[in-house]
Amino acid sequence: ATTMLLSAAVNSGARGRASGFCRLRSGTLTSPFPPRVGSSELADVVGLALPFARRDRSSSSRRGKKTTPGESSPDDGHLDGGRRWTLLYHRRPSRSTQPRALLGVSTFNLAYWTWYVADFAPSINDSARAKAALGQIDAQTLEMLLIDPNMGYLGLGMAGAIWLGSFFYTRQLVSAIWAPADTKGGRSELAISTSKLPFLTQPKILGRTVYDPESNDFDDLGDVAFSESELRSESTVELYGPGEIALSEEQRKNDAIVKFDGEFGRLRGHVALKKVEDGEADEGMLATLRRQRYLLDIESGEEFVKGANPTLLHSLVLKDYHLGDAKAHGGSIKHNKRGYRRRRGR
Repeated sequence: ATTMLLSAAVNSGARGRASGFCRLRSGTLTSPFPPRVGSSELADVVGLALPFARRDRSSSSRRGKKTTPGESSPDDGHLDGGRRWTLLYHRRPSRSTQPRALLGVSTFNLAYWTWYVADFAPSINDSARAKAALGQIDAQTLEMLLIDPNMGYLGLGMAGAIWLGSFFYTRQLVSAIWAPADTKGGRSELAISTSKLPFLTQPKILGRTVYDPESNDFDDLGDVAFSESELRSESTVELYGPGEIALSEEQRKNDAIVKFDGEFGRLRGHVALKKVEDGEADEGMLATLRRQRYLLDIESGEEFVKGANPTLLHSLVLKDYHLGDAKAHGGSIKHNKRGYRRRRGR
């Protein structure tokens, strides 16, 4: 556009036609330029095209601008999904190697015994009986060649039990736990995710990284805000209201409160989580297993995000007890036969 306007200006000045100054009539230009184009007029001509180029550059710079984690942008779809959720617990993906191997070996074992019962044993027995019918082998040899089918069924039953145990174990392993960002360490809603079968991979949203220009580095997962729509889009994530999920074992609750003085992240090993039902009573081991939903396999305190202990303690262990108030007043926790109560500071 600039080249065309300059060319028209030069040609008009060379011909020396006084066609009048450039005037705007009803939004149209009646004549391009004055008969002679000086330096000031040329600058005006070039200025006609410069705003368009500047506008294009500014728009492209806005499209390429990086936003900080707390800054919203129309292109950031993960910021338009409702409430913000923050990570409390994250199981490292490298720790899924052993459960993955357990599930793979048990699946192969089940497939082998299924083939053994359905194909191998019947084929061997049918072949031996056919040879005996043709007189190729005697009765003693036939008895040695026949395979007892009960052995196959026993192996299949044991393989099936092992596979079921491996399947439910890997299916209940917790991969991550979130809580609303506005939670101040009290009883809260929780979003819990397991690993995704069959390869026990973590939810895709945990692979998202956010660049922080202030530190010139990527934020840790504990500093990343997740939207509720992101969590609901994952098939392995379940959302629970306050008090709907809790620790299954009373001994684990006692350890978290008394032994570890409220530090939930100091628990180690497998910690079972159950769904709390209204009017539930102690109905034995089978009822406990039926209500069990998740398994926390805690290896170290590094799996917990800094500041997650109060929220997890109030949401999974305590009901109406305010540990934060007790700590603030210098009190400690005491467990008695009737339950948990606060003991004032000495």
